[in-house]
Amino acid sequence: MRNKYTLLVTAVTILLSQGSVFAQGTPAAKTGKDKSWYDLVNFSGYVDVYYNYTTNNRQGATQDTAGTFHTYNKQFAVNAVKLSAEKLADKESPWGFRLDLQNGQNNMYQERPYQTSNSLHNMQLVQQAYVSFYFPVLKGLTLDVGKMATHIGLEVLDSKDNIAYTIGYVFFNTIPFIHTGARANLQVTDKLSTSLYLYNSAQGTGYTGNGNQFGYNNLTAFGDTSANLAPSLASTQQHAYADGPNPTRAIGTQVKYAFTDNATLVYNTLTANDNIKGRDNNALYYLNNKVGNNGFAQQSTFKTDHWMIQNLIFIFKPIDRLTTIFDYTYGERNGQTNAAAYGYEEPGISRGSFKTATGLSDSQIPSLPDGLVAAGFTDSTSFTRPNSIKRIYQTYQLQAKYEFTEKFALGFRYEYLDDKRYGGILAVNPPLWNVTPADRYDLRFQEALGTRPTPSNLGQIRTITFTPTYNFTENLQVKVDLRRDYGPGNQFVDIHGRPASYQNGIIIGAVAKF
Repeated sequence: MRNKYTLLVTAVTILLSQGSVFAQGTPAAKTGKDKSWYDLVNFSGYVDVYYNYTTNNRQGATQDTAGTFHTYNKQFAVNAVKLSAEKLADKESPWGFRLDLQNGQNNMYQERPYQTSNSLHNMQLVQQAYVSFYFPVLKGLTLDVGKMATHIGLEVLDSKDNIAYTIGYVFFNTIPFIHTGARANLQVTDKLSTSLYLYNSAQGTGYTGNGNQFGYNNLTAFGDTSANLAPSLASTQQHAYADGPNPTRAIGTQVKYAFTDNATLVYNTLTANDNIKGRDNNALYYLNNKVGNNGFAQQSTFKTDHWMIQNLIFIFKPIDRLTTIFDYTYGERNGQTNAAAYGYEEPGISRGSFKTATGLSDSQIPSLPDGLVAAGFTDSTSFTRPNSIKRIYQTYQLQAKYEFTEKFALGFRYEYLDDKRYGGILAVNPPLWNVTPADRYDLRFQEALGTRPTPSNLGQIRTITFTPTYNFTENLQVKVDLRRDYGPGNQFVDIHGRPASYQNGIIIGAVAKF
């Protein structure tokens, strides 16, 4: 993210320096070596507001979870207010820092778990805060330590810096937003740079439900609670604000290469295991869950547990006025990481094999669930190597922007999220997945009779967004998103609360920046 902000900071620095020259009538500004450290601190910020209208039955205080950050439907909203202070670390002044203070109605989605308001248990008002070190290695080595925006993904959290106004489904659903950790960026040549990232977790910074990084049990402690640990914020034995539930750290990389001034390729990776225990193997599953093991749960290892992301971005400018970007993301979850992400839960080895291995009688081993028996499973059915089960998702994104004039540009974004092979619940935040609206009594009656299919998510979603952008002045930007979200299955609702396969929306955003 440092690279994404460098251009903005440089522009602000030039404007401020020119302003001081004209105001004071003095000669050229001092060089970096002659300036005091506080003269090198750059200040910037913005105020971002919008009005959103999406064609579903959400409005007012009812949260519209079918979107991303724009959850206030049919309302005016303050998207974000931000104030930044930064001193770049460079050869002439080898230390620095960045501090981003932000508030607004999208803040509750930047830290985990999403949809939590500001409280004593998070640091959402501090979006970024890190210190920087510069080392004269090759073209420059910069080390940042603290809280920082993720390096993964095409889009950023600030809508003014994206082609579209709204955050896309790809960025919102498949990658983290903010990390706490360290990163090192090495500028190898003028065209090639490499980065190494060491984060507390891959899921992102925030409160993690007593170590349950994925949060799929809400505030319930996930793992060994034999020590009577309180699964709530009242626990005095666990930090409410924590990223890494185990000793392992998330490791990320980035390689950026500029073939020409008009063509750049970026390759990002991130790998981690964000669970407090590993996925049970066959024996431990039966020992802990079927037999009970006298109330003591044995912990498995982390050998087969991981979440891995690979992200490829290609930026091409065929002409000065046109920018095109292709973005591809491959995600893979394995072991307990897969289970905690709503993956498959296998019953373990066969009941018969376990009976033979342990010498227990039929009465000492629980019977197969009726659902498995009805599906044709028997005591001899083998469920081997549950740790090898993987959940894979892929996303494809195309963005383009054409600048007609200095004041007017037209942006385009197409997204395709593909999670149909494994799981099928990743795509979007389905607003009523498997749930019928409370006010639709006719639909509930049909469900009671068994005559209405359940709203479904088939693991695929697409979005198309056109974004006219008008620069009212140098400091005031207006964007209009004309957006359509659609896919197979009824994973949306219409204006009357009925299941629908699509939704349309328009959002007008205005950003005053300085």
